[in-house]
Amino acid sequence: MKDRMITLATYSYSRAQLLQTRLESEGVECYLKNLNLIQSAIGGGVKVRIKEEDLNRALKIIEELDLSYAQEDLDAAFPHQNIDVNRILVPVDFSDFSPKLCDSAVGIAKKFNADILLFHTYFASAIETVPFSDSYTYNSTVVEVLSEVEKNAKAKIKELYYDIRNRLEKEKVEGIEVDYALSGGTASSEILNMCNKYQPDLMIMGSRGETAGTTNLLGSVVSNVIEETDVPMLILSDQGDEVDFDEIRNIMYATDFDKADFRAIANLKYITQPYDMKIHCVHFDDKSTDDPMEEHRMQIIRKYLKRALGDSEVSCRIIHEDEKMEGIEKYIHDHDVGLIAILARKHNLLQRLFFGQMSRKLFIKTHMPILVFH
Repeated sequence: MKDRMITLATYSYSRAQLLQTRLESEGVECYLKNLNLIQSAIGGGVKVRIKEEDLNRALKIIEELDLSYAQEDLDAAFPHQNIDVNRILVPVDFSDFSPKLCDSAVGIAKKFNADILLFHTYFASAIETVPFSDSYTYNSTVVEVLSEVEKNAKAKIKELYYDIRNRLEKEKVEGIEVDYALSGGTASSEILNMCNKYQPDLMIMGSRGETAGTTNLLGSVVSNVIEETDVPMLILSDQGDEVDFDEIRNIMYATDFDKADFRAIANLKYITQPYDMKIHCVHFDDKSTDDPMEEHRMQIIRKYLKRALGDSEVSCRIIHEDEKMEGIEKYIHDHDVGLIAILARKHNLLQRLFFGQMSRKLFIKTHMPILVFH
């Protein structure tokens, strides 16, 4: 229909009003929807509607506006900040995979001259008590068991600690401090507490493997930590060979056109700077035809990244596939992708695309490391 109305964008009231003024000055008819006339200063949720026939003209008009707002939003929230990887937190559970986690941490620490903290949480239930003559007597058996658990945990984490120290000394690596810490309690809550105390710049954790007996390949501990922390997390599969990050040449950043993508990709570029890696910013769409709005959003990301990063090795693409997972698997294979990066605020997308039931086969086959931003 020639006069069919479509939603061009959804902005705060002030931004929608500014865009309306700009569009109408260029002869593009538009109106605002979901406008609260009584409390018009309230931001969020105001839709800018235009005629479908004016879409291409309108997209060109708002491109410059969106780019300027992207820069303003980024500068206001994160003024002149980059990720400095100075401290790496490595939670370990003393499984067979723990030494591989430590090896990955050492490799990354050497690139950034960062310190490493090994951390283990042993379960410490409340000490049982029994009433006796209006007083309480400690159950000595429980105390002895907890003491033995803590003693064993300390011995195991010290073994990992000295392995790292000896490796660094053997390789004559200086400037990297290694330490360890223990805590009694539930794993996810104690890891979050340690994040608040240690303030790491990167956390490295292992994911559940094929034999974990669950469809949640992340595991409950990792999933809970992702939901609650702001620390970038590198999640490694506990199956397959050890990942050599020096051999990874391509990273895929899965975007769903969130404005936080600007910061995430810029930080991703910084984290991968010591390595020879190319970033692929990819949006997967199950529609077979091009969507002008999606093309516009990708163009905004592309132009912003060029402005922020210069002539950088970042490729921005939209992939059309009827089955998204088939498109993802094909892209990973065709472009030799060795690592996937994604926003934690898109955790539903993370579960659906990478750790949901439909993608279990892909993850088990590739054992792909995941870098999670927040």
